[in-house]
Amino acid sequence: MIKKVKVDKLKPGAFITDFNCSWLAHPFIVSKKRIRNYKDIQKIKESGITEVFIDTTKGIDISDSFSKDEFLEYFKDESLPSPSEYDLNLEVKVPLKKELKKAYEIQNKAYQVIKQAYKQVRYGQRLKFDEINQVVTEIVESIARNQDALLLISSIRDKDEYTFEHSLNVSVLTAGLCKALNLTRDEVVEYTLGSMLHDIGKSKIPNDLLHKKEALSPKEFNLMKKHVEYGVQIVKDNPNITDNIVAFIAEHHERENGAGYPRKLIGEQISRPGKIGAIVDVYDALTTDRVYSPAEHPSEAIKYMYIQSGLLFDEEILEQFILFLGIYPPGCLVKLDSGFLAIVVESGRENLLRPQVRLIYDLKKGIPIAPRNLDLSHGTGELHNIVGIVDPAYYQIDIKKYLLEFIHTYS
Repeated sequence: MIKKVKVDKLKPGAFITDFNCSWLAHPFIVSKKRIRNYKDIQKIKESGITEVFIDTTKGIDISDSFSKDEFLEYFKDESLPSPSEYDLNLEVKVPLKKELKKAYEIQNKAYQVIKQAYKQVRYGQRLKFDEINQVVTEIVESIARNQDALLLISSIRDKDEYTFEHSLNVSVLTAGLCKALNLTRDEVVEYTLGSMLHDIGKSKIPNDLLHKKEALSPKEFNLMKKHVEYGVQIVKDNPNITDNIVAFIAEHHERENGAGYPRKLIGEQISRPGKIGAIVDVYDALTTDRVYSPAEHPSEAIKYMYIQSGLLFDEEILEQFILFLGIYPPGCLVKLDSGFLAIVVESGRENLLRPQVRLIYDLKKGIPIAPRNLDLSHGTGELHNIVGIVDPAYYQIDIKKYLLEFIHTYS
């Protein structure tokens, strides 16, 4: 079947039979082509083409779902390498169930420390860096024991507390990525402290602007961008603040192609803390409900970021981030081909396609079930394969309730 589709809807595996333009106007040598990956789609967009004709008998049809096979295009051919090529440190020293209680306590403590830090700055008081450094150290140590515990807990969100939760979540992501990159312990602590304070300058931005639901005017956006400058001013005179911490705060809005702010740095002008900051900041923002934007599925966020690899984000660090996070991050809801819905509770470090999950819903019967854990990496006499990530709202499932129940079961 031949059908016209918008380029924004294209996905790897689609077969384009007509680019809907002259041969010289599209970016490929051939006039018919199977889309291999999202970089192909980006080339089509950059050429100005908005619609193409696809042949569904020679490639996939286009729907709104984002399946496992599509996501795996990242790991084929010229896409992502395997974790072993980067020698990532994904070691787990403590079982998830044992780390959950401690991680939950750390998360609650860190949240209060961040909230207090913003209040201190807003009221003209000095930051208590000893308290911040202590809780950052506890985050780093928890991540070193089992990164999935804090990642799972951090997936529980409250959009009314976005600013504080965002700082905490970015800290967890930073600590996990830095551990995976085999940075020294001192570097991991520095980067994580920088990430916890990366938006501290927003404490000097008016609340009505921070929580505005409508699009910001150019004047308002210019004021919002000043949070970076304010953040650097807040920390720079403290003797315990290192260059890496300042760089994380100063450069997390810089972009590889110079499109960022405040200094419009390009490529290698951006420090490693800045490159890491850009990735973790955007990923958490995309996957969190905000007053002006609903959360994206983790897979959709990664898809967007991978398309921008090399343009907005450092290509190598982004690939390492995706491999660290896993195809199915802790806390996401997945559909199994056996007819169940399950929450991912622990990433598949040995096999990215087969994490540990918690079955919660029987799709065939249309009813919730008594939750039970299942390790997809081990044979259990039952065959379960993940079809893809799904939206909890579609099935009216309260993910937060199930996650809290799971956490409290082992804490």
